[in-house]
Amino acid sequence: MSSGITLTAATRQNLLSLQGTADLLTQTQNRLSTGKKVNSALDDPTSFFTSQALSGRSGDLGSLLNGISNGVQTIQAANQGITSIQKLVDSAKSTANQALADKSAVTSGLAATAATVSGSKSFQGLAGTADGTQDFSSMAKDGSLDISLDGGKTKTTIRLDSATLGNNTSDLTKVSATQIVSAINSQISSSSSLKGNVSASVASDGRISFSTTKVGAQQQLSVSGSGSSTLDIGFGKGSSQAGAIVTGTAAMTGGNVTLGANSSTFTVNDGSKSTDITIDSTSLDATGTALGAAATTSDRVKEAIQRKLDEAGFDVTVGNATNTTLTFTSKDVGTGSALTVTGKTSTVDLGFGTTTGTSGTRTVGTGTAASGLSAKGSDATDGSAKALINGTKVLAAATGGPPATAGGLDFSGDNDASFNLQIGDGQAKKITLNSDTILSLSAGKEFTSAQDIADTINSQIAADTGLSGKVSASVDENNKLVISSTSAGSDQKISITAAQGTTVANNLDIGFGTQTSTINSVATNTATTVSGFGKDSTGSTNTTRQSLAKQFNEILNQITQQAKDSSYNGINLLYRSGDDTSENSLKVTFNETGSSSLTISGAKLDSDGLGLTASTGGFQTDTEINQTLTAITAATSQLRGQASTFGSNLSVVQNRQDFSKNLINILDTGSANLTNADLNEEAANSQALSTRQSIGISALSLANTAQQGILQLLR
Repeated sequence: MSSGITLTAATRQNLLSLQGTADLLTQTQNRLSTGKKVNSALDDPTSFFTSQALSGRSGDLGSLLNGISNGVQTIQAANQGITSIQKLVDSAKSTANQALADKSAVTSGLAATAATVSGSKSFQGLAGTADGTQDFSSMAKDGSLDISLDGGKTKTTIRLDSATLGNNTSDLTKVSATQIVSAINSQISSSSSLKGNVSASVASDGRISFSTTKVGAQQQLSVSGSGSSTLDIGFGKGSSQAGAIVTGTAAMTGGNVTLGANSSTFTVNDGSKSTDITIDSTSLDATGTALGAAATTSDRVKEAIQRKLDEAGFDVTVGNATNTTLTFTSKDVGTGSALTVTGKTSTVDLGFGTTTGTSGTRTVGTGTAASGLSAKGSDATDGSAKALINGTKVLAAATGGPPATAGGLDFSGDNDASFNLQIGDGQAKKITLNSDTILSLSAGKEFTSAQDIADTINSQIAADTGLSGKVSASVDENNKLVISSTSAGSDQKISITAAQGTTVANNLDIGFGTQTSTINSVATNTATTVSGFGKDSTGSTNTTRQSLAKQFNEILNQITQQAKDSSYNGINLLYRSGDDTSENSLKVTFNETGSSSLTISGAKLDSDGLGLTASTGGFQTDTEINQTLTAITAATSQLRGQASTFGSNLSVVQNRQDFSKNLINILDTGSANLTNADLNEEAANSQALSTRQSIGISALSLANTAQQGILQLLR
């Protein structure tokens, strides 16, 4: 509806001009107050959304700068750690050189040593856990070892799993190196071939070590992870492993079982424990549903069996060899995997019969032992010596077989190689070597090897309290027998006198002579007694070197501590517990999509990772010190190489940090150019518009003057 008011053309024109000026003035004042010429998509869609995109990317890159900055600091912390470790390595080198220079009382050699084997790494390092323990809570977690004292010809397995470690700890999820060693020594004491010959211990650096109780070059020791081992405790672990498998002898008809009121019971034994499994209509499948009396599938039966095995704590899985035949597979791998499944009285057959005693078809487990570690003892070079008697006769090697079918020495019939063995001035003991006592696999004892003879002698020595642990027999590289005392020193003396018997034709010479003289056609004991004497060491202990060796060992401890302490924000590029490089790697992301990044692989620069081992000989020989200095030189090269790698990584990260900062500035500037107002221009516009508005108001007033004149006439 019209107001009925009529404006003149001049008034209307001035009014419209004032309204336009007011709108422009409002826009200018808004730009001055916000500082932006584009405040929304309505102002300029292209500029607004382009600016938003640039600002968004700038913000994303800004959030990445913290990560890049942390990366820089982490690398710098590692570099500082390397610098400090290098100083400790230099200190260790100085200590070793000081020991090498000290000649105040240096022994000319070493005493005879035992064969000693130490794990390749510390038990704690291999565990990779915060407390240095390993988990042996199931049969599938096995650290069993094979030990050999004859160069690998025969091996004795020390079983280390949940079945054998239960007596050493109440928590099988956290088994320490000390508990492992306790279990090993317990089994060694029960082994006729190992008892009194070898022992285990935990070294100062955390490695599990084995050492023969006797010393000398004849001592041999090999330790390796057995074919059943799945955990490495320092001597490798088995490979190509599989657990024992037991397959049912009968199939379930059509793959279905109708239980009704029937049931099936069978006994499962995994080698450490045994349980009876009963399956009936109330048994629960994997979903917790009862099997029921109606026909049910073999899969549900399998699930019910698996459920009961799991509840009983068995490391056994149940599967289907075919759609209708059940199989049981042990998680305990290797040839020692001892799984059996035996049927009991039942009213329905699930593959193991309905009468007690029916067993499934068993496939033995498999596993290849690790190569392991080996060592030999050494004879004394310090002037000391054991009492030693070398046989003079080269014994022919037994060939063929086993058992041997040719060669060797003939102990058949009445042939005899016995001798009397005396230690010091004690009573002589007869070592009987004939067809009744000789430990030879050949049926008639006619192809007896030198090692068979040595084994027979050692078995009789071990059975005699006066000889056991004091003397031993071995075979040298020339296939001659050697009888030696286990200790060195001038108080050691052994004597051997041939004592084969009175029939010359039956007397065998194994290197210690025979009774060959006869009186009235009867052999007499006229063989010459052969004696061996020990010697004392001609050297002495250098206490200065001993003290320096202790200092050296402490420096190694400090190197490890320094490496452990070189972390930043939870990341340590200088230390990890195992061999997995991902454990202490650092990933630095450079762009908002994550497509540009740098992964910095950490190192293991503790004493173990640097190849530096503690002195065990007290720096008493130049040889030991020179070997240590060689290791230190290699460690220094490793540190320098790693420092160079970190330096290169740091340069890359810092370059990207600078680039990101500059790019953020460019993006922010670009965004601002699209939306920010020129405040100087807008201030001038505001002043001009204010003037225009004043003029417009004046013009509007003049336009209304004519109207006022008419009003005067009407009055």
